[in-house]
This record gives sequence, C-alpha cells and structure tokens, in this order.
Amino acid sequence: MCNIYLVDDDQDVLDSLGWMLDGLNLSTKGFLSADSFLSSVDIEQAGIAILDIQMPGMDGIALLNHIKKHKSPMSIIMLTGHGTIAMAVNTIQQGAMDFLEKPVDGDKLKILLEKAKQITEDNFNTQSKLNSLEDKVNSLTSRETQVMTQVLEGKLNKVIAADLNVGQRTIELHRQKVMQKMAVNNVAELAYLMAKSRE
Repeated sequence: MCNIYLVDDDQDVLDSLGWMLDGLNLSTKGFLSADSFLSSVDIEQAGIAILDIQMPGMDGIALLNHIKKHKSPMSIIMLTGHGTIAMAVNTIQQGAMDFLEKPVDGDKLKILLEKAKQITEDNFNTQSKLNSLEDKVNSLTSRETQVMTQVLEGKLNKVIAADLNVGQRTIELHRQKVMQKMAVNNVAELAYLMAKSRE
C-alpha cells in the first residue's frame, strides 16, 4: 500500500483516523498543519492525503491547490466537520477525488482508499513516463530537434537536407541519432510518443 497522510489540526481526529486505518492494516502518518506536511512529505511521489478543510494557516483547500499546482500524483480526500454540498462540489472541481464528513464512515473510507491507491499509482506512472520523455527530448541537440520536427512532418531526408542546407548523409546520421536518443525503432513510434506527450 502506498503512504497515507492525514492532515488535521485536531489531534483527536488524527488519533481516531489513524486507529481506524490501523485496524484495516494501513499505516498512516499524521500532521497537525499543512506546513508540517509539506516540509516532511515529497509530494512528487505516489501517496494518499486526507486533508481537513478548515485549519488555521494554510487550510485544506489551499493545500489541495498547492498539491495540484505542483502536478503531484497524489490522490486527495477532503475531510470536514461542517460540510456543505457547495463545499464538496468546489473541492472536487479543484481536483479532490472525494469528500468525507466527520465522523468518518470506516467502510466508505476503505473503498475510497482502494480507489485512491489505484489513481495515485496510475498518476505516478504516467508522470514518470512524461518525465522520461522530457529528458529524452532535452537530450537532443538543436539540429537533431530540427530534423525530428521535419521527420514528424513526413518530409523525406533529401527534402530536409535541402531545407537545412546540409548533405543528405548528414540528415541520415541526425535521424539515426534522434531514433537512438528517443528509444524508438521507426517514425510511427516517434509520432506516437510525441503525441502522448501533448495529451
């Protein structure tokens, strides 16, 4: 199971939630403020955060926005003692996967956590692939990038050579280098990869 983080300014809530999840054989880490959570947890990793909406300082909604702004793969579940439908809709629109009222229903939380685990792992894997692709693209020289762009436009080597005012053999070498660096076997794979990066 991925890490589960509880953020609530009420120690009793942290204790009771931690105890409930412990009974489900799920280990948790509790934090009494958004700041202590952010200073201790790497939000670029997969995880599940259960956030209290109303906290002094940075509240749960501000923390949710911070996590989402940093493109974190984490799944977020919001928690409140004074929930309204408008508040629930607002947090879900801002990227929370669900909204729970205190006292928390253990069965509902268990189902939510199973769903949250799948979502955060999928998000993390997708982000890792995108980061890897970005690294590959960044490894290309400016000339290799030019060649790749024209290859993706469907241009022949001799046309690219004429456009860039170099020999066709040079283009063939650049093209080969692009395929190696991007770890693809043909133009179709390259086009698919670049299309995925823009989704």
